[in-house]
Amino acid sequence: MAKRLISTVLTVVMAAVLLTGCVKVVKIGHEGDLTGQKDFNPGDSVEAIWDSEVIPECEKKAVDVADILGKYDGKLTEMGEEFDGLKTKAASYYNYAVKLEGAKITAVDKDSFYGTVTLEVPGYTGKTVVTCQIGKYKNSSIRDDMSFINFSDFTNQTEWGQVNTSMLEKVEEAVVKPVYDDLAEGATVNLVGCFTADSNDAIVITPVVLEVK
Repeated sequence: MAKRLISTVLTVVMAAVLLTGCVKVVKIGHEGDLTGQKDFNPGDSVEAIWDSEVIPECEKKAVDVADILGKYDGKLTEMGEEFDGLKTKAASYYNYAVKLEGAKITAVDKDSFYGTVTLEVPGYTGKTVVTCQIGKYKNSSIRDDMSFINFSDFTNQTEWGQVNTSMLEKVEEAVVKPVYDDLAEGATVNLVGCFTADSNDAIVITPVVLEVK
């Protein structure tokens, strides 16, 4: 009986080989390499691109906030594609990568849900309020300002949103948390980040690099 069973199994296997021409062995956990269907992990996706692509692109494109305010103070929503502005097809407003060096913290809000520090832009004396997010983060300016991240690359709106959530979690853990206790009135910061130009008299920056002096 055993010999007959083994013989039958071998016959089936040999038939499968003859019909398909080859047998591909796939390790457990790598089935998606064969089927093309893979589980989406937004955290892993962001981790893979943060240091190698996100930060370098932001730093490369970043425009000094003072330069933006020098030309578009009071009319930030009119910048369009200038300063490498990007927006998704469905969005109404553009996103920009910006930088600040030696910006003094004039106010700190760590009590509100959407915590911020208010920054004094060197050389600027206008009325536009510039803040950096340090609490919960409420926009998608980083994701939407990356030239290599496109909605069409994702399966659905859920994955698109999950990537943004993971990016903001990365901001919290890797960018803000290490310097959070040092964010105090009178301190100075250097930063690189992104903002959405959805207001003419306010710039709310989500940082990807944040240093406190």
